[in-house]
Order: sequence, then structure tokens, then C-alpha cells
Amino acid sequence: MLATDRLPAQARDRVIVRQAEGRGRLTHVGQITDYDAVEVVVKARGRATPWRIPADRIVSVIPVRSAPHLAALKHLKRGELIEAEQSFRTALNGASRAWVRRELLAGLVRCALHGGDYRRAGSHFLSLSESARRARHFELVPLDWRITGTVDPSVASEAKAWRVRTGDVAALLAASHLLRDSGYAVEAESQLRKLRISPDPRVRGLAVAQCWRADMKNGKVTPRHLDTWTRHIRKLPLELRGGPRFVIGLARLQRRQFQPAASALMWTSLVFDDDRFLAARATQLAANSLLSDNQSTAAQTLYRDLQQRFPGTPAARESAATQTPPPRTRRTTP
Repeated sequence: MLATDRLPAQARDRVIVRQAEGRGRLTHVGQITDYDAVEVVVKARGRATPWRIPADRIVSVIPVRSAPHLAALKHLKRGELIEAEQSFRTALNGASRAWVRRELLAGLVRCALHGGDYRRAGSHFLSLSESARRARHFELVPLDWRITGTVDPSVASEAKAWRVRTGDVAALLAASHLLRDSGYAVEAESQLRKLRISPDPRVRGLAVAQCWRADMKNGKVTPRHLDTWTRHIRKLPLELRGGPRFVIGLARLQRRQFQPAASALMWTSLVFDDDRFLAARATQLAANSLLSDNQSTAAQTLYRDLQQRFPGTPAARESAATQTPPPRTRRTTP
């Protein structure tokens, strides 16, 4: 983005909106002065008051971006994380508009998630969410959705610092990661259960789903649990369903419901791939489920998909190590 709030005529933002009556589309051209989860505000020449467009009417936003911002997006798409992060930081240093700075922070969250660095992803996300009450990109909240194993020590250390920050988002993020820390698991579970009545509906909905992880640790999941959880997921915004779907997949796998487990896990893999390491794990577990269901051809397709879409992730490395290559066919001479 340009570092000044005054844009030249040839460098104006464009917002394509659906008309209120549902008849056709309009394009508003000007300077976006604010953009959050509720609305976009566009200031245009010749208008005394700006356009205030509800988020649900926005078809697309085509903003003017600075050269470092464009470079950052290109590097991130190519998986060039070091270059992408450097470019996002350069763009952030030159950005003056608050909503642009939030977009760049979201880019830094994506970089960290792409590399599986939940410590940095969490810190960047809290900077993003604390900068505006109605900030966009809540779907990037880097929660832990795994049930077994221990949390990475560096993430646990950072999560303990998140505990003392104000706000329900920080509390949710901290408790999510500390649920797999033996010294803080009880406290984390208690915090997650309190957050089920958070005034923020996004926090409230995700806290309910996070509690399912504790329920799975505490005992077997019943069909009644699964019915209740499934109904809850249907009430969540589409962009927040990836992690909860992953837990549903784990629960169905625990009950040896292999086909439903694979379906739930592949939903996370295909729709929730901003969290690349979680999406990779979901793909691996979906393939394992199909293999357990004697669907070896479908399972092998998913194992190949795992290697192609998520190279370098722990799930891809584990899968490559455990999969035996097909036997070689002997060549016969005529």
C-alpha cells in the first residue's frame, strides 16, 4: 500500500459490491479508509460522505498495493517464506492506514502457519486482533487442535505469556496450546470452559469445540456427543469449521467409523489449508482411515496428495517413511 493517505488518480482502490436489491453489481472507486469484518469504508472524490458497504454485500476488493506487499504475496504463494516475511515487514514499515497494517499482519500469520511456527503465528495474530475490535482474518487464529502428544516447548513458553494478556482471544489461544502441557492442562481446560460464554461469538464457538479435545482425553466419545458436536459445527461460520471438523474426524476415527472420519478430515484438508501443518495431518489421518477401511487405492491417492500439497511437513515425512514402495516389475528381454 502507499504510505500516504492521499492517492493519485491512477492509484485508487476498487470495491465491487452487490446491489442491495440483488440486481447486478456496482464498482466503487476511491480510497479505502477502513475495512473490517463488518464493513468497508470508501472515500471518493466529489462525495461529502464516504460509502459504507456492509461486508455481506462485498463481491471483491481490489486495493492498490505497494511493491513490497505485492512481492510478499508472490513469495508466499511460491512457499518462499523467508523472502515473504521480509517483504511483509518492509511493507508494514511503510504502511500508514490501519486496515492495511492489519492485512500485512495477516500475511505474517500466514507465513508462520505455512512453516508450522505456532509461536510466531500466535504473536502476530494477537497483534492483529488487538489492533481492532472487528478485525478481519479471524479464521487464521492459530489454535491447537491435536489431542495426543505434548505441546512444543517454545509454543508452551509463549502461551504462558499469552495467559496474562487481556481479552478473550488471548485467553483462547493460550488455553488451546496449554491443554497439551501437563503442568497447565487443568487450568487450560477450566479456561476453555469459561470461554464458552464469551461475549465474542467467534471465541465462544471455538471454545466449545476446543472443549471437545478435553472430552476426548477424559473418556470415550458417545454417539450423543457426536450428534451435539455436529449440530454445533453447522452453526459456526464456514471459515471457522476446519479445526472443529478435525476433532470430529479424530472422534470418529476413535470409534472406528473410518469413512465418516475420512470425510471430516478431508474437509479440514481441503477447506482449511491456511494452517498447512494441520491440513497435512488431516490428509494423513484421512488416508490412514481409508486404509483401515480396506480402501487401499483411495488411501494411496491421498498419500500421494499429501506429498504433493504439503512437502516438508511432519505428516508428509512420517507418511513417506511408513509407506512401502510398490514392488518393481522385472523387465524381460524379448
